[in-house]
Amino acid sequence: MNSGAVITTVIGGSLVCFALVQARRIRNLRRTGVTVVGTVVGYERTVDDGALYAPMITFVDERGTRRQFTVAARSSWLLHDVGEEVAVIYPLGRPSDPRLTSRAHLLMEIGLPLAVGAMFAMFGLLGLRQG
Repeated sequence: MNSGAVITTVIGGSLVCFALVQARRIRNLRRTGVTVVGTVVGYERTVDDGALYAPMITFVDERGTRRQFTVAARSSWLLHDVGEEVAVIYPLGRPSDPRLTSRAHLLMEIGLPLAVGAMFAMFGLLGLRQG
């Protein structure tokens, strides 16, 4: 058996599962959570091997408290313009756990791992079939 193909298939399947779990969490949160409009106020920049950016978002929660958070996912490009309004969602009563749900962010958080995972799984399965 081709161990490289097995590893590739497992990595691909894991990425697909990760993306599906994230999509389900967001779907559930959209049904039960609070959606508000936030504003991109800047970017947190980290430099390891290259520059990575995470948007900093401000929003007002259901109690009228102004909050700010930095999105956990980072990318090498700026997903939103400073000053742009974006959708923020958080669990009811827990505004300290917000998520950014813009299309660009969801594409990076769900679409990219789903596509890469499916590609890895496909190539892994093809390798297993030929092995």
